Amino acid sequence: MSVLAFALAGVALIGVPPSGAYLAKELLLQAAADTGQWWWAVVIRRAGFFTSGYVVLVLAHALTPADEPVTPRAPVSRIGEAAALALALCSLLLGLVSLASVSSRYTRRRSDSTVLQALSSSVWPVLGGAALAILLGRWGDPVPHAIVAATIGAARRAALILSSGIERSDGVLRQWPAAGLCMLVLAIAFAAAMLAAR
Repeated sequence: MSVLAFALAGVALIGVPPSGAYLAKELLLQAAADTGQWWWAVVIRRAGFFTSGYVVLVLAHALTPADEPVTPRAPVSRIGEAAALALALCSLLLGLVSLASVSSRYTRRRSDSTVLQALSSSVWPVLGGAALAILLGRWGDPVPHAIVAATIGAARRAALILSSGIERSDGVLRQWPAAGLCMLVLAIAFAAAMLAAR
């Protein structure tokens, strides 16, 4: 039940219709297009790839049979699991709520597109995330098929080197308290602004 709740919440978080995240992503993309701020569209689209990669990677490891029996450290109550599953299901079905209260302009544009177009646009982040999960995943055997392994071997090694570098920098950044990290970011931003003013 916990894995099902994670899967449903992950699908909702990726932005697959009819989730609330899909509606939010479409509103943000529309606002970025209306104001000509294309970089926000790039960030929003890439976030879908990374979210999908994380969800696929966790689900792949969760659904892979374990070598040894897995026992939880603490018992999980069925009520807690049912509550998590209900919340995940609600977040997935949030998009079925009427959009009239959100924006009349958005609903007018939304009526022109079909459900098939919405589903096809959400397939690409899932496929890209699955490819990212394959590249960044730490698997026991590299890849079962020799042709696939030869094709993606170099990209996988480069992605693993990049991910280990990100993990090391994340470890360094986690040692800083949040306020200190914010002050460091502000100091860098002010220094950049002063250099740009010259």
